[in-house]
Amino acid sequence: MKRIVIACLILSFSECFSQEASNLPLTLKIKVEREYILTKNKSYYQNAIWEQGLVINSDSVKQKYYDISISIKNTSNRQIGIWLMKCSWELNFIVNNNYIFIQGHECNSNYPSQIKLNPGESKFYQGTLLKSIKFDYPGNNFFGRQVETTELGLIVVGDVFKNNKLDYDMETEDKSKWKIVWSNPLFLFGKQPEPKFLK
Repeated sequence: MKRIVIACLILSFSECFSQEASNLPLTLKIKVEREYILTKNKSYYQNAIWEQGLVINSDSVKQKYYDISISIKNTSNRQIGIWLMKCSWELNFIVNNNYIFIQGHECNSNYPSQIKLNPGESKFYQGTLLKSIKFDYPGNNFFGRQVETTELGLIVVGDVFKNNKLDYDMETEDKSKWKIVWSNPLFLFGKQPEPKFLK
């Protein structure tokens, strides 16, 4: 009888453990690998120029890019599974501000897939962040005080300890079911601190 009670308590604890984002056994780390500027024709940004009331007098626009490394690590002593899109995995991430964006990429075969991580295991991804052009072409707009850091949030849906199917579309469309694991901050609007090695 004691064993049954202890087993029930352990199961209850693991259920509670898996429901709170702050208690998820995951860490998310990002590191800037390279910064650069790309120049494109003004017509490429026509919608942003119109929507934000930007003033661009030249025929071309310069935009800042940041190539980043992303590390997702299982910090528990059990195998876990997280759901990501097979190709456009960046759709499972959000940014903590409105002026840095995750660059998407074209996919031929894209569907939800459960990524398994063994205890202590990390998965690595390479991505690109884009800085909004409004900082270099503000026109007469005043944007006020900005968020100083950029963080990525990994959107976790379902129970990471269960190996079962879920209605992925329903889970991702209902934001109240999201659990978000936030990364370390990047200081993209000032001096970038020395990054720590991703393990």
